[in-house]
Amino acid sequence: MKKRFRIIFIFLFVSSNLFAVSQLYAQTDKSQIQNGYNENLNANLQSRKPLQDALTVVINSEHANSQSNNKIKDLVLIYAGSTHRLPWTKGRIKPYVYRADNGKFDWLFDGFLFLEIFDTKRNIAYDPGFKYNAATKSDFQSVLDTYFNRKTSFGALESVLDSLAKEGQIAQRKRKVVIGIVVPRKDFTEWGTVDNKKLDFKSMNDIATAVRWYIDESLEMWKRAKYKHLELAGFYWVSEEAAIYKDAIKMTGRYLDKIGLPFYWIPYYNAPGAAKWKENGFKYAYYQPNYFFSLKVPYQRLADACNFAREHGLSMEMEFDDNIISDTAFRKRFDDYVKVFTEQNVWRSQVAYYEGGGAWLLMSQSKDAEIKKRYEFFGDIIAKRQREADMNK
Repeated sequence: MKKRFRIIFIFLFVSSNLFAVSQLYAQTDKSQIQNGYNENLNANLQSRKPLQDALTVVINSEHANSQSNNKIKDLVLIYAGSTHRLPWTKGRIKPYVYRADNGKFDWLFDGFLFLEIFDTKRNIAYDPGFKYNAATKSDFQSVLDTYFNRKTSFGALESVLDSLAKEGQIAQRKRKVVIGIVVPRKDFTEWGTVDNKKLDFKSMNDIATAVRWYIDESLEMWKRAKYKHLELAGFYWVSEEAAIYKDAIKMTGRYLDKIGLPFYWIPYYNAPGAAKWKENGFKYAYYQPNYFFSLKVPYQRLADACNFAREHGLSMEMEFDDNIISDTAFRKRFDDYVKVFTEQNVWRSQVAYYEGGGAWLLMSQSKDAEIKKRYEFFGDIIAKRQREADMNK
């Protein structure tokens, strides 16, 4: 299992406070930003200019990508569905939707991927790669109940957008929601029934049947919710490697294609099946560099990941977590992503954002000057991309 989830696992046992800032590595300060980039960063951040130099490169660069018809420009991962996490209330999700500063308003992320991987309080795995108890049908339903809560998750996102609309701020494009699919554990036999048939997950057909039930239930709940400002944009396969579930994935992809909804995936670095994501049935895929999470991973990893993604037609994932708040070495890693993604023309395409389940929220609240600089600088990049997407809708 990839490193970023291992780190989440450690966090959950170190502290029950999800806003706590943890240090998982002992290291020297390696936060010196390369000279040219450092000068550009500081100059733009201090003046709050629209990042003319850096963003001109971003917007005007060519980037061949087979996923250009993906309607989501900036897809942020929102971890929700388990009892050990703080709920995504209106106040918590607001900084992901927009920013308003000194009379200036900017839209931020236009896509929200709600997903869950485990519940440490209930000892349940929603991604079978984690060695908790297998999720049953009622556990699948519990995740959906969390997503469709009227005051949190989708409900909170809808409420933020509705409040903005009443103030005259109406998004030109509805905000997109992608629903993470709870993945059945192979060989599990006590999940439950569909159409009075008890499912046995030794069979890939039965695994696909459980997934179809989850998708259908999601569609029914979405229909009943009658969101005004949200659009269901597709479903996401939570497990990050495709080899074990290849047949079930293909069946799911065909089902989603039949009902007209895209199938998303975000494999980790060197994940089995990453190069053949299209053959496996996915419509859109993003690639994880997994550079941020360990200071031992070399800088070259970022370029290598970009090259792999370009060769195989994937988009890229930006990665950071709350280590950026307390550790200058991880701030340097954040800066490295921005620099390399600019050089590699990644910002010209769709991007997914892993932020550790609340780091962007913490950055928006931080009084630390260095954190605020990065929050404003990175926010400028996203806001610029959103303006471009609005013009090209």
